[in-house]
Amino acid sequence: MDIGQIIKQRREELGMSQEELAQKAGYKSRSSINKIEVDGRGLPQSKITAIAKALRTTPASLMGWDETDSSSLGESAKEMLNDFQKLNDYGQKEALKRVSEMVHIPQYSKAGSVVQPLKPDPRSYLQPVAAHERTDIEVTEEMKQYDDAFFDE
Repeated sequence: MDIGQIIKQRREELGMSQEELAQKAGYKSRSSINKIEVDGRGLPQSKITAIAKALRTTPASLMGWDETDSSSLGESAKEMLNDFQKLNDYGQKEALKRVSEMVHIPQYSKAGSVVQPLKPDPRSYLQPVAAHERTDIEVTEEMKQYDDAFFDE
């Protein structure tokens, strides 16, 4: 696929019109985008980055230089990648956080790939949850010494 076809495919995946892409990439009219999509010519190197940004992808992807060969991905991974690319930056960060959390949950992870949590200490109820100095009263040195002595026992 040439760059024009890749741009058209990506634009359509995002449900974006030629007019919208032209505006986001800094062109005055949709006819410029149409020319690029039809024959791939007339695309200055300086505009590749602007178009890639507008299409929420990379210049390498537009040029057909993607490092990831999608043919090696399963259908579920292709679907997830397609949906992921439709998200804005904030949505992509949230999606990554959620997937990162899910790989630590046994019911969602493949056998043997989950980091096993440590067994809880049966005396963990004895450990303080937090140790912050009070701010609602004035804490004197005498009070601090008493607390230190108490916890040292």
